[in-house]
Amino acid sequence: MKRRILRHSLLVCLLISAAFAAWSCFRPYAWRPDPAARCKVVETLVTRDQSFFWVDVHLKVNPGMTHDLQKTVRLETATGARHEPADTAFAGNDGHGTTEIWFKFWLEPADLAGPLTLHLNDGKLLIKNGNNVPELATSTYRNFNINHW
Repeated sequence: MKRRILRHSLLVCLLISAAFAAWSCFRPYAWRPDPAARCKVVETLVTRDQSFFWVDVHLKVNPGMTHDLQKTVRLETATGARHEPADTAFAGNDGHGTTEIWFKFWLEPADLAGPLTLHLNDGKLLIKNGNNVPELATSTYRNFNINHW
């Protein structure tokens, strides 16, 4: 009788763990991205470089949409400072145009002390919602799959 209860308890714990793992893998970076931005954030990679940070934002272009290269892209900090990308990379399939975009920003620690908002096309995407600066040693990185960091 005790083995049966133990077996059922372990099975329930396994199912709960599997459900949490599946939810963690498939949840979006942000629940309601601005449709005017024409993209959604897939992930953000933050790399420490001495006393500064590289912030790489990976975007996926919404199906049937295009990124307007004529419009300025800027990352806005909590203090209102706006940074242009230091580097931009595009990826796509033949005949489908650009399907993914990577923007790379060079930021000071004070810039990461609050929320970050990416302005592109005619919309805004929330990149970082938290107020903490990631604790990273020099030349280390951290990948964020949600905007609560």
